[in-house]
Amino acid sequence: MPRAIIEMSAMLRSGLHYCQFDSGFVLFDLSADRYFLLTDQSAEQFGRVLSGGGTSADEHHLRDLGLLADDETGKPAPAILPPLAARSLVDEPTAKASMATTIFCIWEQRRARRDLQNKSLSDIVTGLGRRSDRLAPSSADDCREIAAAFVRAKRYMSSDDQCLVRGIAMARMLGCRGVAASLVFGVTMPFAAHSWVQVGDTVLTDSLDMVLHYRPIFAV
Repeated sequence: MPRAIIEMSAMLRSGLHYCQFDSGFVLFDLSADRYFLLTDQSAEQFGRVLSGGGTSADEHHLRDLGLLADDETGKPAPAILPPLAARSLVDEPTAKASMATTIFCIWEQRRARRDLQNKSLSDIVTGLGRRSDRLAPSSADDCREIAAAFVRAKRYMSSDDQCLVRGIAMARMLGCRGVAASLVFGVTMPFAAHSWVQVGDTVLTDSLDMVLHYRPIFAV
């Protein structure tokens, strides 16, 4: 079952998502396409407001930082995350992928790269979200073929530091097959960010060990 992250009842600004670590809170501002860290006093105030025990001074400080909405209208819904990853197709014997599917995979990655240069991440994510609302449960054969196509495509194009490009491209390809997939954004400390595609509890873009190194902060 999907997991819900209940975002603070006190008006967390739309498009802002968080994950707690011992050193503080990592926040992901989708509208600005950036991550940042809250530590020390700001983290304590954020935690108090998050738990419903914040003071007016706490809320005033967080509002000055741009973390809270100006009012309680239009409060965002809880962020829904996929189940904890339990397996990865990358760790299993690679299925066969046709050359046509591999070529489409390469084209979709180039399209995703162009979109990231010319569009906001928020707009791209919104498009993925609208499509996923209309999709059906997964097809195992489609998932295996598309995952295999991305492995095969690495022979023809670099995959270094391209996790978001791959994730957007794969989510779109799965959507074309009618498969509902999640593009997951994760963070870890010392700070690093990663993104991957997941269908149910199955990862399609990375090894399971790689993904479990990160804590999901947002998914679409």
